[in-house]
Amino acid sequence: MSNIHTLQKIFPAGFDNGYGSLKLLVDGFEVVRVPSYITNAEMEDVPGRVVFNGTAYTVGESAFRTGYHFDRNTDNNENKVNNALLTLFGALAHLPHRKAWHLKLVVSLHDVGLADELQKVLSGEYQPILAGKQSEVKVEVLKIVLEGMGALFGHQLPKKLT
Repeated sequence: MSNIHTLQKIFPAGFDNGYGSLKLLVDGFEVVRVPSYITNAEMEDVPGRVVFNGTAYTVGESAFRTGYHFDRNTDNNENKVNNALLTLFGALAHLPHRKAWHLKLVVSLHDVGLADELQKVLSGEYQPILAGKQSEVKVEVLKIVLEGMGALFGHQLPKKLT
């Protein structure tokens, strides 16, 4: 992380709000990979803890460890869109605290028909509390790509590709 300036606010990032686990790669940081679980059970400010619009949530392994009910992306096809903003905040709450994040985001999605809705859900400026500390988060969705496209990067593609 030595290449991160303390005043840096703009970060290229990739996000996969997966059914089984969510993945967030922010330039200069380790990849965050946690289960796609969300709970609103009461707990302390653990990694993945988010307070947004007056409601507290916990995302990831800590949600599972509550021993209470938690929601999973895999429970409903639309959860990848409905939970996208909360799981993005939850992933950021696993990273070292920053007062401001401006993410230039590329997002993977399994269903291109949901792309416009996903872009609307994620794009904007927000003031969540991430793991107990206030942050300003600005999200610019640069592109939504079909899942698996990243695996093809840098490879010459055949004329016919399934």
